[in-house]
Amino acid sequence: MKPDLQGNRIVLRTIQTNDSEDLFEIYGDMQTMEFASDPVFTSKDMIVQMLDSVARLEKSGESLEWAIMEQTTNKVIGTCGLHSFSGNGDSCEVGCLLNSSYWRQGYMSEALSLLFSHAKSLGIEKLYADIDEGNFRSKALFNKLGFKAKNGQFTCLL
Repeated sequence: MKPDLQGNRIVLRTIQTNDSEDLFEIYGDMQTMEFASDPVFTSKDMIVQMLDSVARLEKSGESLEWAIMEQTTNKVIGTCGLHSFSGNGDSCEVGCLLNSSYWRQGYMSEALSLLFSHAKSLGIEKLYADIDEGNFRSKALFNKLGFKAKNGQFTCLL
């Protein structure tokens, strides 16, 4: 079982079934999903499928995914996680998504800082991020967090 990760304004915790409304607000929003690898969710049934997939991938050790919960409201405002682990487990890819209503307020920076500290405690030494060419907000955020762009991929040594 992965731990909850406590920040100043947020908690990273396991995604739960009762997060479905908040998750649909995120995954069903065209602006939020513009650069996501998944299509915009058109029904809450897609949230059920996503929750099943998250549980299956965590159980198999293929990924670790957290809900980003704002502490004052207990609202899930995003997700972040680690996946595509290398064979020896010292590197992986990081993914994240934040409700567009919460952009440019420092929430994702706080969430990723917690995630990166946890990744380091797991023995992960290198992180990758696959950021679309036009996703300038994410590029700026990952640069601020110490990632360097090379051959279209962002990497960071922990």
